[in-house]
Amino acid sequence: MPNCFQLIKNGEAVDLNAVDEELCQHFGEEVHPVRYFEAWFDCVGSLLAAGRSFDEVRSAYKDVPRLVGVVDYLEKNFTVRSWYERKGHERPC
Repeated sequence: MPNCFQLIKNGEAVDLNAVDEELCQHFGEEVHPVRYFEAWFDCVGSLLAAGRSFDEVRSAYKDVPRLVGVVDYLEKNFTVRSWYERKGHERPC
């Protein structure tokens, strides 16, 4: 059962590649053609998908300042929607 998440802005889900571009611009980094900035999707995203709050994610990465910065940016600019998908079931809209 995969855990899933979306980042929402102005009531609409935002493409995660666009979120990565925003993060790169915010932190003054170039967009990598293959990897997300600071592996935020794998680190921060996995905890958000598991239903953790921004505060819980921030606490989990308190010793990684760049990821704390990512969490701060995401919390300031997005809301999160998370869910899990069971095999054979469509995800909710």
